[in-house]
Amino acid sequence: MQIRRRLFLSNFMMFALPFVIILLMAGALYLSYQEAKLGALGNLAHDKQVVHQVQADIRQTVEQLPVGDSAAWYQNFAELAGRMARDNYHLAVVEGKGVTIYNNLTELEEMQIAEELRPAAFVDDSAVFIFRDSNIVKYMFQREGREYHVVGILSFDIQTGRGLLGGLYRSYLGGLLLAGLVVFLLINMWLAHRLSQTILQPIAALQKAARAVEQRNYDYRIKPVGDEEFASLCQNINDMTAKLGKLEQARQESEQERRTLIAGLSHDIRTPLTVIRGYVEGLQDGVAKDQAMAARYLGKIAEGTAQISRLLERLFLYSKLNMEAYPFNFRQVEFGGWLRQKEGELRQLLPAGELVLALQSELRENGGVWVQIDSTEIQRVLTNLIENAVKYHPEPAQLKIRIEAECQQGELHLRLADNGPGVQAENLPRLFQEFYRTDMARSETKQGSGLGLAICKRIIEAHGGRIWAEDGRSAGSTGLVVCIVLPVVNKTGD
Repeated sequence: MQIRRRLFLSNFMMFALPFVIILLMAGALYLSYQEAKLGALGNLAHDKQVVHQVQADIRQTVEQLPVGDSAAWYQNFAELAGRMARDNYHLAVVEGKGVTIYNNLTELEEMQIAEELRPAAFVDDSAVFIFRDSNIVKYMFQREGREYHVVGILSFDIQTGRGLLGGLYRSYLGGLLLAGLVVFLLINMWLAHRLSQTILQPIAALQKAARAVEQRNYDYRIKPVGDEEFASLCQNINDMTAKLGKLEQARQESEQERRTLIAGLSHDIRTPLTVIRGYVEGLQDGVAKDQAMAARYLGKIAEGTAQISRLLERLFLYSKLNMEAYPFNFRQVEFGGWLRQKEGELRQLLPAGELVLALQSELRENGGVWVQIDSTEIQRVLTNLIENAVKYHPEPAQLKIRIEAECQQGELHLRLADNGPGVQAENLPRLFQEFYRTDMARSETKQGSGLGLAICKRIIEAHGGRIWAEDGRSAGSTGLVVCIVLPVVNKTGD
C-alpha cells in the first residue's frame, strides 16, 4: 500500500471509527435512558401484577356491595381505597349522571381523567388504559337501572418526574461525552501506533543497512518491508549496495593492478638501468682499453636505453588504452582481403618458421565478411602475438603458426595456434594481466615488457570483441592457442 493512501485511510478512520462507535454507544445509552424514563413515569409495563390485583379487588368489592341506596356503599369503597393506596392507587366512584359516590383523587388526577377518559366509550365492563403519565383501571357495573363507574388511577407527579428525567438526561449526555472522548483518544492512539510502526520498521531496516555499508559489508541485503515506497527504497538500497560491492571489488583489483604495475615496471627498468650503469662506470674507470671495447660498451648502453624506451612507449600506450583516451581510427574493412594483404608483413616476423593462413570460404569470397576496426591496431595485436610465439619458442626455426578465420553467428572468430611450449592451464586466465609472465619470462626480462598481451586485450575490447587463451593440447594443437572474436557489421561504405 502507498503511504499517501495509508495516511488518507488513517485520517479517515481517525474520525470515522470514533463516530461509528460513539453512535452505537449513543444508541445503547438512549435505550437505557428510555427504560429509565419509563421506569420513572411508572408505566404499567413494569408492574402488571399490581394492575391485575387492582382489577380483581375492584370486581370483588362491587360483587359484595349491599342492595339498596348507593349512599350505603361509601364504607365499602373507602375500604377498597385503603387497599389500593398500598399500591399507590387512588379511587373514584361516579354514578352515570355525574354523581360522585367516593373520590380521593388529586386535582391533577381529576384533570387526567377529564382529559383522557371523557372521549372514550366504555363498551366493556372493565378496561385498563396506559397513558404517558398514568395507569388507569376502569370498571363499570349497573344496579337498579343505573350505571356506575369505578376508576382506579396510578398517576405520576409531573414536576417530580421532570426533575428526575432531567437528571437522567444530564447523566446520559455527560456519559456520552466522556465515553466519546475516551473512544476518540484510544482510537487515535491505536492508529498513531500502527502508523508509526509502519514507518519506523522500514527506517530501522534502512539504518541497519546504512551501518552495514559504513562497515563495508556490501553483501548485506534488506528484506523489503513496509509500504510500496519503502519497499522500492529498500530495493534501491540493495541495488546500490551491490553496485558499491562491485565498485569496491573493482577498486581492490585496480589497486592490485597498480601495485603489480609498479612492481613490474620497477623490475623491468631496474635490470637495463643496472646494465647501463655498469657499462657507464666501466667507461668512466677506463676499463675499455681500446676503441673496439669502448664501442662494445656503448653498444650495450644503447641496447639498454632502447629497451627502456620500448618499455616506456608500451607503458604510455597501455595507460591511454586503459583510460579510454586512445584515438582509434575505425573503418569498415573486408577482413579476408585485409588479412591476405597483411600476410607478407606477418611472415617477416618469423626468421625461419612457417606461417599458415586458413580462411573460411566465406572470407575468401569477394565482399565477404566486414568488420569495423582500426587496422593499424589489429595489426599491432597480430604482430605482438606472433612476436611472443617467436620469443618463447625454444627453436624459433621450427616454429609453426596457423591463423584460422571463420564467421559464426554474426561474429568473426580468429585463432592463432603455435607449436611452442605452451602455458600451463592454471596460468591461462592470468595471461593477459599487466606484467604477468611465467617465472622463466620474469627471470629473462629482455624477452618482453609484460605489457604486450595486456595491450592486446585492451585493443580488442575497444573494438567490442573479446580475447582469451587456450591450451593447444586440448584444442588440437601442441602449443598455445589465442582466440579473438570481433563483431561483424553490414557493409555501408567508408
